[in-house]
Amino acid sequence: MQHLNSALLFGLGVLAGGMIAVQSVLNASLGERIGTFGSVLMLTIVSIGFLLVIILTFPATASFEHLPGLSEWYLYLGGALGIVILAAPIFLVPHVGATSTLVAIVFGQLLMALVIDHYGLFSSPQIRAALPRILGVVLVAAGAILVSR
Repeated sequence: MQHLNSALLFGLGVLAGGMIAVQSVLNASLGERIGTFGSVLMLTIVSIGFLLVIILTFPATASFEHLPGLSEWYLYLGGALGIVILAAPIFLVPHVGATSTLVAIVFGQLLMALVIDHYGLFSSPQIRAALPRILGVVLVAAGAILVSR
């Protein structure tokens, strides 16, 4: 049963990855019409609208009673990082294509995740960067170079 759950969760991750590819191309098309940050703004407005509907439909999915205070300001940096995460593919896809853009993003994700895990940053569990994990990231880097040619 645990193996089935792992496979389903992995499949969900693959589905989400596929959606990121579609989203990147759609966002880039919008960005070509209204500009990179105009696109980010419109996408954020649409996201807020959808989130409000979801939260109103499923109120248990959001609890704002325990919002961190100003002393934990860094917990809100995800919002600023979201702008970069949305803007990068909008800018990059028209210049280098969807494949090169997403391979670079995945490589960046894996590299940063390896560092975060190794040092246990941001209250995450500490998982040492053993040789197999490092080799996996190196292989992704090699794949990124091959795909970008």
